Amino acid sequence: MRLRSRIALLALVLAAAFARPAAADITVTTHYTFLGGDTLTRDSYYSNKRIRVTGPDGKEFMFNSKTDSVTVIDHATRRYWSGPRALADSLAAKLIAANRAGVPEEATADPVAWAEKLEQFNNSIKIEPAGKDRKIAGYPTNLWVLTAGDYLRSERWIARSLYIPDYGPEMQKTVLATIKDPLGRALMRLMISSRDKEGLALAGSTIIRTLDKAGAFEFEALKVRSGSIPKTAWDLPAGYTPITL
Repeated sequence: MRLRSRIALLALVLAAAFARPAAADITVTTHYTFLGGDTLTRDSYYSNKRIRVTGPDGKEFMFNSKTDSVTVIDHATRRYWSGPRALADSLAAKLIAANRAGVPEEATADPVAWAEKLEQFNNSIKIEPAGKDRKIAGYPTNLWVLTAGDYLRSERWIARSLYIPDYGPEMQKTVLATIKDPLGRALMRLMISSRDKEGLALAGSTIIRTLDKAGAFEFEALKVRSGSIPKTAWDLPAGYTPITL
């Protein structure tokens, strides 16, 4: 009995020692240079149950794990959509299917050549440490580089001390539905699903080339604040029109 008790106690101690730290509420003020060249400084919010982040084209995405709901804010058109993730995923699948119209489908025109290109693309994907360190907004970061042949090079300075929940899988379909180019969707899916290093990216630069365009975007955190996030952080912009379906 004593031996079993000691083993149980040891297991609890080890579990506590190696348990992942709880994510604190974090507000990050970041300066962006978007794909179209526009620049903007905006806050992002990360909590245990909710996030609000900015995409490469300036759209904002929110996810609420408590209600399992998604919100997309398109500042260019001053419109937004908000609803359950199940509905968002269903609508996203329809939008992605509709976006295929008018885009060259190499898989149909030349399936052999497409299979070879896909294999080359998959074999070219690499995530490697660059061996560089720097402080950003007061936090030490390490540089990691994600490449996919000539199509993508993404450098991210990751602060390992800032743990945040990874809601990428829950947001993936919604984000992909905003991209028409199929290769662009593949590259964005790669960026969303490549978070194999815990921590928060405080700066980064990405060069991307798809079937019909090329571009670059950058971001760098100016300030990181821990503490309670105000309820207004989750508000929708005043005067924006909801998208009805």
